[in-house]
Amino acid sequence: MKKMWKGMLLLAMALLVCTAPQEASAKVKVKKVTVKSNYGSSVHVAVGKKIKLKTTVKVTPNKSANKKVKYKSSNKKIATVSSSGYVKGIKTGKCKVTVTSKKNKKKKAKITINVVKKVTSITIEKPKNALYVGNTLALKAIVNPVSGSYKKVTWSTSNKSIAKVSSTGKVTGLKAGTVTIKATSVEGSKKTGSIKLTVLATNSVSIASVEVLSSNAVRVVLDKAMRLTESQFSLDGKQYSFGTYSRKYRIAQMRNYEDKTYDLTLAPEYSVSRDSFVRVTIAALPGNGVKTMETQAIYVRNTRPLDEKWIGVVGESWNKVVDLSEYCCGHISYQLTGSIPGITVKEKNNQLLFSGTLTTVTVGTQLTLKATDETGSTVRQTIYVYVGNNSTIVGKAEDSTILVGNELKEKEFASAVGGSSQYTYSAINLPAGIKLDENTGKISGKANIVGEYTVRLTITDKENENRTCQCTATLRVVDQKKVVGTVTDTSKKPVAGVTVICENIADGTLYQTETDENGSYTVYVGEGSYHIKAEKGEAVDAVYNIAVGSGGRQIHFILRAEDL
Repeated sequence: MKKMWKGMLLLAMALLVCTAPQEASAKVKVKKVTVKSNYGSSVHVAVGKKIKLKTTVKVTPNKSANKKVKYKSSNKKIATVSSSGYVKGIKTGKCKVTVTSKKNKKKKAKITINVVKKVTSITIEKPKNALYVGNTLALKAIVNPVSGSYKKVTWSTSNKSIAKVSSTGKVTGLKAGTVTIKATSVEGSKKTGSIKLTVLATNSVSIASVEVLSSNAVRVVLDKAMRLTESQFSLDGKQYSFGTYSRKYRIAQMRNYEDKTYDLTLAPEYSVSRDSFVRVTIAALPGNGVKTMETQAIYVRNTRPLDEKWIGVVGESWNKVVDLSEYCCGHISYQLTGSIPGITVKEKNNQLLFSGTLTTVTVGTQLTLKATDETGSTVRQTIYVYVGNNSTIVGKAEDSTILVGNELKEKEFASAVGGSSQYTYSAINLPAGIKLDENTGKISGKANIVGEYTVRLTITDKENENRTCQCTATLRVVDQKKVVGTVTDTSKKPVAGVTVICENIADGTLYQTETDENGSYTVYVGEGSYHIKAEKGEAVDAVYNIAVGSGGRQIHFILRAEDL
């Protein structure tokens, strides 16, 4: 037995002696060194943060001992790199890191290092459209700071069975439910932003928006057409955001526009005060969409205030008020550029008060107003100031819109002050069919051709022809569209003598008529959006923000018999 073990030992030693020289002679061959970044072909790392490089060494024999590398930064003041491949940002800028094989120093790779500002926050923009099963929407990540940070992010979903998200932020709805989509920074700051999305079943109908149109009217817009009745709407109110919805509004009338937009008129005993809150609930909506939505009654006009022209004479006292609160939310701060000699300006209760006595002749001095409300929204208005005296006349003319083919009775157009106070008016480039009264500055007639006309006026002092002034105004001649309909009382009896007023939302132009003995009316207006009101005595019915296009519009009004 001892002889057997001795023989085996001798054999093993012989084999070791034979093979050792062969292994020692095996040559390490490094074929290629590659290095990649956390995102893309170059590294982006935030100041003070670290990113791990992804290094690959292709070598034979394929052993870990043969894959060892050495890292070196070209500028350690920009970025450093550890022996294990962690790049750390030191200050913003660019440099390179070289990765060299320890087995073959000729085999190396380089990568660009971009040191950027650290991401402080990520928010995801709320999408404008709803997400239905089978549909997609694109999300956008807003990375702060805006300047100097790396904007790339990775996207992830909290539930891959409800929605999936691509590397570019495109979300696909897979089944009905709620999911959280997250965007994560890639430069080492590990900042995240998220948004909760509801994937809607294909049959879902949602409330898209709620708007308080006036103290007694609420507009509800659906994202899909669906025929609803008054009884399917529930309206509740509260005064303060921290309060409870303790007021139940009763609906007196409902208007349905194409089964998507519903205007709900409240019963006369109710009114929605400014800045209070209204909640709309439609439990009957199918699917898992938005069935309840609240809004605040801010009553803000969504158009720009018109420019104004102020005119006066030296020695005249002014007490003028500028109030842009109807275009703003909450408290307003004003910024005024320009001044009027002799006039002081004071800010009070969301208004600018101009008071004092005019001291200096001025022609077209420009005041620029900027109003900023508590939401950060801004509104601008320009005021042109004209001041004359005994020896200097100044004049103005107002921009106006008139309807083609519509007989225009005397309409205020041009005026002047200063001198003798007696003037003659002449004009160049009036629309065909429109004439200017040389003694009053009023216009009348019937415009024949649609267009925009820049009218140049000359105003002359009757007692001294050397005293003249010039001014311009724009006359817009537009196609006339018809708004037609009827006015009845609650018992469906026609009501005659009702005034129907159409107010153009953009420029405030008013068009009006009265109903005939059959309760019918026709108002000719220009194309645009209007608030339209029918009123007689205490009885009022109105529609809001109604578009009047090429085909005109038909609106029927109902007045409460007890208010007539």
